[in-house]
Amino acid sequence: MLRLEHSLEVARYRIEPVPGLAEIAEAYIPAKSHYIFVDETQYLSNSPRWRFTLAEELAHDLIHRPMFAGLNSEQIVAYQESLTDDEYSTIERQAKRLAGCLLMPEDVFIERFQHHWDTQRPSVTSDLKLLKYVIRQLNFDFAVSHHAIAVRAVYLDLIDQSQFDDFMETLSPRNGN
Repeated sequence: MLRLEHSLEVARYRIEPVPGLAEIAEAYIPAKSHYIFVDETQYLSNSPRWRFTLAEELAHDLIHRPMFAGLNSEQIVAYQESLTDDEYSTIERQAKRLAGCLLMPEDVFIERFQHHWDTQRPSVTSDLKLLKYVIRQLNFDFAVSHHAIAVRAVYLDLIDQSQFDDFMETLSPRNGN
């Protein structure tokens, strides 16, 4: 698996850890191009969540930076404050979806999903148990969260919304998982 940080470095992005940034956000893209500011603690953790945050910020830069072209910082803040909740949710959803695509390319994801499903199918009696197994294996394959994997599987029509909901219920703290 190619490290995302290396890919960003090759593309001339600079990752800047900022102590205490998590009090405001996990990461953000400043007005200055090719910088990604990230929470220092998350940066040092190198967790699956970190990888997704980094990919999401890259996605914001690729998709949404053109919306702010030519604006000064006051205009950018005013524009962001003018967004409705629905508009903001759309922007976040777009970035998360592209981050999922970057970290879990469609052809490889489908191949690995099918491989794990087909390999384990004969020995597992419950579809939910099988899905949990597959997602756990994909977590090892792609080093992203179980939630991100499940969302990607829905987008690629490998599972339906009901299966997603059932799986997410198993992650609920009240279920002891």
